[in-house]
Amino acid sequence: MKLTASFAHSKCYHFRRLAVPHRTSRQFSTATIHLNKDDSANVWTLTQKDVSHYWKGYLATRPKYTDAFYNLIYDYHALHSQSNPPSFSIAHDVGAGPGQVSAKLAQIFSHVVVSDNNENHVNYAKHFLSRTSVPASRFSFAVAKGEDLGSRYPPASADLVVSALMFPLMDTMSALRSFHTLLKPGGTLAVWFYGRAHFAELEYAGLCQPLLDRIINHHFSGVIAGGSPEHTAGWKHVADGIASWLDYIPFAEENWRFVERHKWNTKWTSLGFFGDEACDFPVEPRSSVMATETVIERDDRSLWRKDWDVSQLREFVEYIYPFQGMEEEYVKPLWAQLEREMGGLRARRAFSWPVVLILATRK
Repeated sequence: MKLTASFAHSKCYHFRRLAVPHRTSRQFSTATIHLNKDDSANVWTLTQKDVSHYWKGYLATRPKYTDAFYNLIYDYHALHSQSNPPSFSIAHDVGAGPGQVSAKLAQIFSHVVVSDNNENHVNYAKHFLSRTSVPASRFSFAVAKGEDLGSRYPPASADLVVSALMFPLMDTMSALRSFHTLLKPGGTLAVWFYGRAHFAELEYAGLCQPLLDRIINHHFSGVIAGGSPEHTAGWKHVADGIASWLDYIPFAEENWRFVERHKWNTKWTSLGFFGDEACDFPVEPRSSVMATETVIERDDRSLWRKDWDVSQLREFVEYIYPFQGMEEEYVKPLWAQLEREMGGLRARRAFSWPVVLILATRK
């Protein structure tokens, strides 16, 4: 079933944030991360020596998930939970990165398991969360692949499993089995992804977006193109899945129910952080969407809006991916032209985002 325009569940729950005391902050020492171009098992991992610097730039330039977005997840979970009242005890933040999603989940859930397959990411998440007002006892941490969590934690123990941006990097079926094992019957899986920033104003999008895309694709092509067959296969898995707007993820009816696929801005954006031009292989979207699933499409050019001048847009590109080095000569004239088309150095333009959110209930 496909729906357009606004969507709301028939029943809405109002969530009270859990009270948390004030905590003092501590200093964090950064660590070095190394990446080999043939590291096909981990195509999206930090390469900068200064981990703290990268994550600060990442958080400053990425969109902020709104309360309305989180409430869409919480309302869905409350509606389909088999507990009465609905259980908000344990949530897993899989591929947590810097930990900003974990911090939000901890306002609702009693305990959040923060996991990532990169130890340096987990260490930074500990640092980030230690500076929030949430007590440390409300978090636990694991260096683990999402595909392995089902064997590391008690089965049927989680109310919510969240995968923000990370699912396309995982082995699809292994991840689904892992998350199905973790979740209680009636528990919720929430998978979401957003892509690169898009010019939201029609009078600028036509000229400016192709220039921005060329810049981004140039930088990504240096990472994606070439390398071993394993390297190429890893990136193709990612590119195909994202180009599909995550429609490739299959939800077997014997394991999942009430599947919802929420999509924003599909008509004028593309979901990937990079385009087909960055790839030296064909990008092939595919779909596993079933007739029993609900697809909700919305068009919202103000979604998670950012107002940036060209310097701020450069910062977004710098932190869009942990590049080991950015070759700038080719893109210098593109940046100069983009600055002119945006209206000059200090002109601020509106940006929005392509987003997909999948919600599914464990049978």
